[in-house]
Amino acid sequence: MLPFGDSFAAWVVATAAAAFGGLLASLIVGRYLRPAYFLAFSVGVLLWVFTDVIDEAGKIDVEASFSGGWEQVIIIVLFVAGVVPFLYMDRSVFSNTIIDVGRITTPLLLAIAVGVHGLGEGFAFGAVSATTPFNTLITAFGGEAAGASYVIHKFLEAMAIGSFYLLFLGSKTTRIGTHLRSVTWLTLAFTLPSIAAMAVGYYYQFDAVYFFSLGTGALLYAMLRMAGPLFSNDNLGGRSFKAGLWLTAGFLCVYFAALLHSYIA
Repeated sequence: MLPFGDSFAAWVVATAAAAFGGLLASLIVGRYLRPAYFLAFSVGVLLWVFTDVIDEAGKIDVEASFSGGWEQVIIIVLFVAGVVPFLYMDRSVFSNTIIDVGRITTPLLLAIAVGVHGLGEGFAFGAVSATTPFNTLITAFGGEAAGASYVIHKFLEAMAIGSFYLLFLGSKTTRIGTHLRSVTWLTLAFTLPSIAAMAVGYYYQFDAVYFFSLGTGALLYAMLRMAGPLFSNDNLGGRSFKAGLWLTAGFLCVYFAALLHSYIA
């Protein structure tokens, strides 16, 4: 067992610092990269995250076929509960237009949706911290490479949220000081599920597959929300091939970060 204070502090710092840094980085990248390309890159990031999270959810318990019982029913219900409320709250999800320009409401909703799968990560981290026979965090979680993989994942996910936030600025101004308050709110919306789940998961162990199922549904909403304005003619302007390359680049960035998680020195 690892001490709660040390484990919790490490989790908060790794999660919040990576998220805040990724959002700040998005403001810098947004000054040099065409918005449609940045958004395409971000959709690629979320595509990989979606495949990762749905795998953690046992692909919504598909291997159980029709014999999973109430556990399978709960997993399916949680998946639906992850996507439908977001679609209801954001009825413009299938629109190619950007509404509420200059407001942070919709980017906050997206940040929450992307952050929901952090419930599964937080519960899993808390459970391992409370039950591991190892006496250091690095050893308990697979070494430095695995830790770096997590930080890079959070950084890239936050950048994806930031690219969506940039669409709602209503101008091309991306001076960092102007947007620190918005970046702070987005960081909180994105990271609080992970942080809260870790604190609870240390003392009460739950099967994280249920929370990953919930996160899978929420990520489905997030990808749909980003894809709408991405494929608008006003944003792409006939540059769909280059946008496709940026989408692939985003997917591969998270893929290479995932390779670190499996790396053994």
